Parts: sequence; structure tokens; C-alpha cells
Amino acid sequence: MTPDTPAPPLFSVVDLHKSYGRGSARFDALRGVSLDIRRGESVAIVGKSGSGKSTLMHLLALMDAPTTGTVALEGTDAGTLRGRSLNRTRNKTFGFVFQQFFLTPNASVLENVVLPLKIAGVGRAERKRRGMAALAELDMQDKAKNKATALSGGQKQRAVIARALVNDPQVIFADEPTGNL
Repeated sequence: MTPDTPAPPLFSVVDLHKSYGRGSARFDALRGVSLDIRRGESVAIVGKSGSGKSTLMHLLALMDAPTTGTVALEGTDAGTLRGRSLNRTRNKTFGFVFQQFFLTPNASVLENVVLPLKIAGVGRAERKRRGMAALAELDMQDKAKNKATALSGGQKQRAVIARALVNDPQVIFADEPTGNL
């Protein structure tokens, strides 16, 4: 890439379709979505319930594959990523905040927050340092040793946000992130 050549979009989506079922039971969740998202942009996907917002987010986050169409991540067709390469890309590039918290109930808040770092092979001391820093950003450091089951809904949501931020991802995917705050 030369100085005059712009960087490729972070995401480039071309003619994305996602269908579920077959025949008369087929449901088209997405039909012909195309868009580019550049580094540093904030994007909100809005629409009524059942309009495909979560489906699009799952496709962008490489958690599902489109029926047809392409998702490119920094110029690389995401459809070519498989196995460990796909998992490593998701873990290093993305942070996730889902409608459901997906916290391990009997693990501590800190253990839940540092899970992406553990998966990435980060050492224990560094995991703790970064996990506590993420919790402090959300005024949750005093809850680090609590079990996830002992948190209120809003505290669980903040713990999930800390987990999404702890790996310093390029992209945060948030599905109704303020629902419990």
C-alpha cells in the first residue's frame, strides 16, 4: 500500500444473504446487504424485531456464514478463514457484548473478564493486570472476586463490557448493550 492508496475498509460486505430452512419453511433473514465500514467508524444497526439485526451482527463477527455473498475483513475474504485461524481472528479482533450475558456462573467476575486473554495465551499476571484495569474502567474492581451469580443485571452487563474491552479489540460488537444499565 502506497501513501496515496487508502487502506481497505475494516469490513466490506457485498450482496450478503442469509436464509434459514428450506422450501416453504425458508426464511430470508437478510437479502442483498452491501456496506463498507472503515476503521474508527461507529455503526448502529436499527430495525424492528426480526429484521435481521442480530443475524447481520453474527455474520460480521464471523460467528456464522452467509448463505451467499461475502464478508471481507481488512481485504481478506472471511470465508477463507477456518479452524484456529478463524478463532484467533475473532479473539484478537473482536469484543462481544450480547443480549444474554454468557458469564460462567460459578467463576469469579475477574475470571470471566479475562477469559479472552486466557484463550489468547496471555500469562496469569498480565491477565490479572489487564482484567483489573478493565473492571476499574467500569467501576467494578470491587466485584472482581465475586461470583457472577452474585451480580445484579447491570453489574453483569458491565462485567460483559469489561470482558469485551480487555483484549483491546479493533471492533466491539454490542447487541442491545444498554438493556440492563
